[in-house]
Amino acid sequence: MKKKIDILTINLDSNSWEDALRKMSRILYEKGYVKESYEEALIKREKVYPTGLEIPDRVNVAIPHADVEHVKKQALFIGIPEKPIRFQRMDDPDAPVDVELILLLVIKDPKGYVKFLSKLTELFQDEMFTRFTKDRKIAELTNLIRERAL
Repeated sequence: MKKKIDILTINLDSNSWEDALRKMSRILYEKGYVKESYEEALIKREKVYPTGLEIPDRVNVAIPHADVEHVKKQALFIGIPEKPIRFQRMDDPDAPVDVELILLLVIKDPKGYVKFLSKLTELFQDEMFTRFTKDRKIAELTNLIRERAL
């Protein structure tokens, strides 16, 4: 991923992962980041390949994405739910995990994606990352991700 990636943020009032991802998708579409096909592609992919991560003693995270052909412009969309949202676990699709942070990856160019994802997942163990998420300090969380992962 390039350094010049847009970061969008939202406080989410959703009761389900599907509702949360649909809301986020619509905003991305309205802002010109994704094609109309993105929303359904994202939902379909999440059903087949769940992205919930349980991170003991930290915050549980979901990192959904759709295939590159649905994306016009790269971004990272950070969603902080008002209350945890149940996703299925990436490592055990039959098991649920209550997610406190959604990091929607809007990827157009897969080059550099693995490196970015590696840096991002390292942040999941960081005390500041945990505190900023739990305290809903979205500006501080955004700055931390920009400085350490992008």
